[in-house]
Amino acid sequence: MSQVHAHNVLNKLLEASTPYTLDSLRKAVLAEYGDEVRFHTCSQQDLTFDALMDFLLSKQKVVIDGEHVVANRDRMCNH
Repeated sequence: MSQVHAHNVLNKLLEASTPYTLDSLRKAVLAEYGDEVRFHTCSQQDLTFDALMDFLLSKQKVVIDGEHVVANRDRMCNH
């Protein structure tokens, strides 16, 4: 099982040429890293994709804009 930093998901959102829905982001991330991937942040470990999104939404690092998931640059750390 791989461990991936949440910044990879945030960068995927920032670099996207077309916006992601939550479902399309889940599919793209799991296709890239595999179904068993776990994510970590500066303060959290061993998160599933859904747990990661819950965390990022709670910290307003991502927001839902209509049906799209958008990275909030103002709330992202830069390391």
